[in-house]
Amino acid sequence: MQGYRTYIAAGLVALFGALASTDWVSFLNDPKAGATAVGAAVLMAIMRSITSTAPGAKE
Repeated sequence: MQGYRTYIAAGLVALFGALASTDWVSFLNDPKAGATAVGAAVLMAIMRSITSTAPGAKE
């Protein structure tokens, strides 16, 4: 499957656009919703940086 990176990039741009157009504070009724999402993303990045196996793979 060639060009999959382009599809991933296009999907991420579309997803970012959809997320940016949503008023998350009123949707979730929580002004800290954005900070929680950023915290979860940082935690996922840290966890991925300390692992070397593919997601779901058994050692």
